[in-house]
Amino acid sequence: MPFIFSIACFEAKRLQKLRDLRRSRHLRCNSCVFIMSDELFVKSFRIDKKTFKMILEKVQPHLGVTRKLSPSTQLASVMRYLATGCYQWAVAKDHHINIGRSTFGKILHKLIPLMDRLLCVEFISLQINNHQLQQSYEYFYRNFKLPRIGACVDGTHIRILKPVQNHSVFYNRKGFYSMNAMVVCNYNMEIIAIDATHPGSCHDSFIWNHSPAREYLSTTINGFVLADSGYALESFVLTPYRSAEIATYQHRFNIKHTGARNIIERTIGVLKSRFRCLQRTLNYPPIFCCQIINVCCALHNICRRRNVLIEEDVRFDDPLDTENEFDDTENNGSSIRDEIAQAIPY
Repeated sequence: MPFIFSIACFEAKRLQKLRDLRRSRHLRCNSCVFIMSDELFVKSFRIDKKTFKMILEKVQPHLGVTRKLSPSTQLASVMRYLATGCYQWAVAKDHHINIGRSTFGKILHKLIPLMDRLLCVEFISLQINNHQLQQSYEYFYRNFKLPRIGACVDGTHIRILKPVQNHSVFYNRKGFYSMNAMVVCNYNMEIIAIDATHPGSCHDSFIWNHSPAREYLSTTINGFVLADSGYALESFVLTPYRSAEIATYQHRFNIKHTGARNIIERTIGVLKSRFRCLQRTLNYPPIFCCQIINVCCALHNICRRRNVLIEEDVRFDDPLDTENEFDDTENNGSSIRDEIAQAIPY
């Protein structure tokens, strides 16, 4: 009798699995992300439907033909992961996606490099024309009385899983494993350069000094880049004064500098707020994590240009959380900074 009962239970579980499988296939074949309301769509994927369709048009020719999953479902699963940062199982079982965990893993590892290759080249560019430079100069001078400011730079740490190889170099000063991503933005909070290839132990200034962005901006903008005290003061890089006394021109400059450099902090805050995967731990190898960061930055720029807004609160990086400060008392940029600081009106 117990033996018969065990067989009956086993058969009941087998039939239930078959019913769940048929139901899953039915839902997947008949589900469409575009039937969602516009508000729910943006909340779920952090981009609107028009932007989603534009990205879909770019990646669809490279996805191949499959009877099981439509290109829109594949892209929706990746966007859902970037928007939430949840584990693969949670994203795969989302009722608007409803695919297997292993299937989602294959889609993610196929689409992220593809989007990195197709989107980043087009939507992340250091090429600044004269009109854009003039707009930047006018914005920063009108709001902060700082002349010829062309860009802002800062670094942000993105948590990653402990790497299998050379894990010690990814352990940062804050006590976790990360990629240290250098972000350069313009006045409109668009990311014009991103370098997420360095491990968390690298200093912000080291990444900046070895980046193509520094070389380009030093010879192109004919102006200045704003940075915090974790960077060295240079003829084209403006950093705040150290230990400036109240009511001095140095203190007045620091106040204006902090207000203007808030642009980069807001940019990083909006980026991480829109794509919550950057707030969580990326459970992938460093190279793939770098591609995820690049894709998020490209999507951020697309949303900025298309004015796709999100309602969530923005979290800024701590402006006081800077790395080792540089001694700028004997620097060829100090005279330039003094001239700018003394010219700021009371």
